[in-house]
Amino acid sequence: NASNKSKGLGFALAGNFYPDFLLWLVDNQTGKQWLSLIDPKGIRNMNLKEDAKFGLHQELQTLARELNITTPILSAFILSITKQADLINASHISTQELTDNHILFIDNNQVYLKQMFNMILEG
Repeated sequence: NASNKSKGLGFALAGNFYPDFLLWLVDNQTGKQWLSLIDPKGIRNMNLKEDAKFGLHQELQTLARELNITTPILSAFILSITKQADLINASHISTQELTDNHILFIDNNQVYLKQMFNMILEG
């Protein structure tokens, strides 16, 4: 996804967020669909409580409820290239709280991919 409005798909939510990837899954048997906005990034210095990008998943859930959007099922993920132990402004935030806010940490074992797909499909 391009990072500007002339070429990319942006959202008036989360401070005009342009996620790097749009992942659209379709179950060919049932027709069920999921659309996930995915943004890999370094988050070492970002304030996880104040930066609007970290609230995009919740904003999408609220918007879907308010507009009665049932398909596709919407979600958003921040995939951090920064290790959790290296975060400056988030030492007080638990791993579970980060996961609940769809902030996952990229690891060499690619566990985050399985976790992300499970979260998408459970959504």
